[in-house]
Amino acid sequence: MRKIIKSLIMGQKTFMITIALLTLVSALTSMTILTAYRANISQYRSAYRTDKLPDVLVKVDNRDNVTNAIKSLKNVKNVTSKAGIVSQVMGKNDENVALFISNDVSNLNLKLPDNHKIVLSSYLKSNNNFKVGDTFEIGQQRLTVQGFYDDHLLGSPLFKYKQGTVSEETMQVLQSQKGQQKSQLALVNVFGKIKNNNKLLSDYPDRLQADLIYDKDYIQKAYTMLPTIVALVIILAAVFLFGICLFVMRFALLSGIDKDRQKIATFKTLGMTNRQVNLAYVMSYLGSNLVGLFGAVLVSFWTSNLAFKFFWQLNGLTGVQHVPINIIIVSIITLIMVSFSTIIILLSLRPVGSISPAAAFQGSQSKVISSSGHLKLTKSKMPLQITLAFKDYRQKIGHYMTFTLVISLFVFLSLMIMTLNQGFKGKINGLFGLPSVDLIMQTTNDTLRHESLQKINTITPIKSSGYNQETKILLSKDVIPVHRYSQIPDEIKVLSGHQPKQSKDLLLSSNLMKTLHLSVGQTVRVKTATNEQIQMTIVGTYQTINNLGKEAYSLIDIKLPMTTTYINLKKTSNKNSLLTRFSHKNVQLIDTSTSSKNLTMSIQRAVKVLANIILLLTLIISGLFVYLVSYLTIETEKRQIALKKMLGFTNQALRIQYLLRAGFALMLGIVISLILNKFIGSALINSLVSLGGLTKLSVTLPLSYDVFIIALLVCESSLIVLVASQRITKIKIGDFL
Repeated sequence: MRKIIKSLIMGQKTFMITIALLTLVSALTSMTILTAYRANISQYRSAYRTDKLPDVLVKVDNRDNVTNAIKSLKNVKNVTSKAGIVSQVMGKNDENVALFISNDVSNLNLKLPDNHKIVLSSYLKSNNNFKVGDTFEIGQQRLTVQGFYDDHLLGSPLFKYKQGTVSEETMQVLQSQKGQQKSQLALVNVFGKIKNNNKLLSDYPDRLQADLIYDKDYIQKAYTMLPTIVALVIILAAVFLFGICLFVMRFALLSGIDKDRQKIATFKTLGMTNRQVNLAYVMSYLGSNLVGLFGAVLVSFWTSNLAFKFFWQLNGLTGVQHVPINIIIVSIITLIMVSFSTIIILLSLRPVGSISPAAAFQGSQSKVISSSGHLKLTKSKMPLQITLAFKDYRQKIGHYMTFTLVISLFVFLSLMIMTLNQGFKGKINGLFGLPSVDLIMQTTNDTLRHESLQKINTITPIKSSGYNQETKILLSKDVIPVHRYSQIPDEIKVLSGHQPKQSKDLLLSSNLMKTLHLSVGQTVRVKTATNEQIQMTIVGTYQTINNLGKEAYSLIDIKLPMTTTYINLKKTSNKNSLLTRFSHKNVQLIDTSTSSKNLTMSIQRAVKVLANIILLLTLIISGLFVYLVSYLTIETEKRQIALKKMLGFTNQALRIQYLLRAGFALMLGIVISLILNKFIGSALINSLVSLGGLTKLSVTLPLSYDVFIIALLVCESSLIVLVASQRITKIKIGDFL
C-alpha cells in the first residue's frame, strides 16, 4: 500500500503541492484572523479588569463634585471622579484634538510626569499626531510631550476626547488660567450585570447636563467594530479560498484517475479491490490536506500575533502581549476542513469502480483522449482557429469549467471588496451620520457674527453657513444628543421619511429606531434641559453606526441661545491661513473639520489593505489554476497535438489554440462573476457592514474598476498560458506513432 500511495503522489505531485499550499493559506488565514479577533476581545476585557475601568463613564462640566450626587442613585455600587479641564490642541496632522487633562492617575498604571510636561494617550502617537518632545500651548502654558500610555477607556478613534496627564503643579497653573472650565469624569460601577443601558442612570437628575454617558458595552463595541469589519471580510476570503481548494482537489482527482487508468487497472490485476484503491487515493490526497493544516498550525503561532498587533493598533493601542494559539479554533477549523475534504475525495472516486483489470492490457490513453483522437475538420462560419479551439474546449469542459468557477468566485469577491473600498473612499461622513463642518464660530453678538462672516469670506470664500445648537432630550428614559441646525446638512442620508421641516420634527438615527422600537411618523413625548414636556414627531431615520449611534437631528429652537455658527468653505486649502490671520474681539473660531477624521481614516486604511490583499489573492490563485489546467491538458493531449503537427499545424498555431480555450473559460467565469455581483453582491456587502456595525452601504462601483480587474486577469492568464504551452514545442510527430 505504501508503494502504491507513493506512486500516486509522485504521479500527481504538482496537484498534491497545490492542494497542500491552498489548504495552508486558507487554514492559516482562518486560524490567524479568528485567533487574533478572539484575542482582541479577551485582551481588551482583561485590560478593562486590570485597569479597574468603570461600568459607566459620565462627563460633566461644572465645579461641583459629582461623586456624592451619583453615589446616591439606586443602581450605583461605587463611584470615583477625576477633575480636569478640556482643551483643544492642534496635532501634526492639522487635527484638532479634544484633550481631557487631569493629574489623577488612580485608575492608570502610570506615574505623574514632570512639571510642564504631559503624558498622552498612545492613540495620538499611533496616528502620528504627536511624538515625545513635541510641544504645544494651552493658554499661556507650554507643555512638552513626555511619553504615551495605552488608554483603554478613551483611546479608540471612535471617541471624541483623548486623555492627557500632567503633574499637580501644572494642573493648578492650567486651572488658574482664565477661560479654562472645570470638567469631571465620573467612573461608575453598578450592581449586577448591565441589562438595560437606558435605565442605568435614569434617576440621575443632571442627565441632560452631562456631556456624554458611555457604558461598558458601548466602549467595548468601540474597540471591536473596526476589527469586526476587517475580520469578516478576511474570513469570507478564506472560505472562498478553501472552496477553491476543494475545486482543485476534485479536479486533480478526476484528472488523475483519467490519466492513471492503466495504472489503476494494473493494481486491480495484481489483486487490489476497489476499496483498497480508493483508500490509497484518500490517504494520498487527505495527506496533502493534513500537511497544509499542520503547516498552518505552526505558522499561525507567528501570524496570529501579527494580526492581533494590527487589530490592537487599529484602535490606537501599542502595548501588545503575546497571543497563544487558540486550541479550540484550530481544532474546529481542522475538523471542518478534513471533513469537507474527505467528502469531496469520496465523491470524486466513483470512476475508479468502472475501471476493469482488462484496461491494463489496452493503450495508456484515457477514454476522453481516445474519443478525441480523430481530428474533424468541418466547415464553419468562424475562423478555423476559433472553431477548433471551441470544439476542444467543449471536449475538455470538465477541466475548464472548474477553472471557470474558480475565476468567477474570486472575481466576484474582488468586485465586492472593491465596492466596499469604494464606499469608504472620499467624504464618507454620511455613512456614519456625521455632518461635514469645516469651522465653528462662537459669539453671542449677532452683529459681530455678520462682521466676522464677511471678514472670513474675504480671506477664503464661504460655501455655506448657519446656526447650530447642541442640546439633549430624554426619550424613553434614554438621553439623546440632538444637533439642531438652521439647515440640516446634506451628509445626513435619510433612509426613510424626510428631513425636519419644523423645530418639533425629529430625525432619529437608525440605531435608536431599532433599540427604542420607534417608527417614522410616530409622535413621542420628550423632556428637555428646561424640564419642559413637549411632543415631537419622528419624521425620518438616517444612516448611522448601529453599534454606537445614539443621536438625533432637528431644526433650530428659537427658545435656545443661538451662539454657535457652522461654516463650510469652498476650498479648505487656505483654512490654516484663515485660522492664523483671523482675529476679532469676543469671537472664537474653532476648527472642527477633523472631528471624524480619525474614524474615517482608520476604516479607509483597513479596507484599502483588504482590497489589495483580495486582489493579490485573486491574481495568484487564478494564475496558478490557469497554469495547472493548461499544463495538465497539454500532458494528456500529447498524441492529439502530434497529430495536428502531422496535419501542418505550427507550434505557434497550437499555442494560440490553448490560449483561446483559456479565453473561453475566462470569459465565462467573468460573466458569471458579473451576474453574481449584480444580483447578490450588494446584499452580501450590506450583510457584512451590518454585522460590523453599519446600517447600509449604497455605492455603485465605477465601470473603470470592472474593466481594470478584467483586463488584469486577461493579461495575466494570457501570459501564463503562453508560458505553460511552451511544452508544445517539445512534442514530436513521433509521439503519435
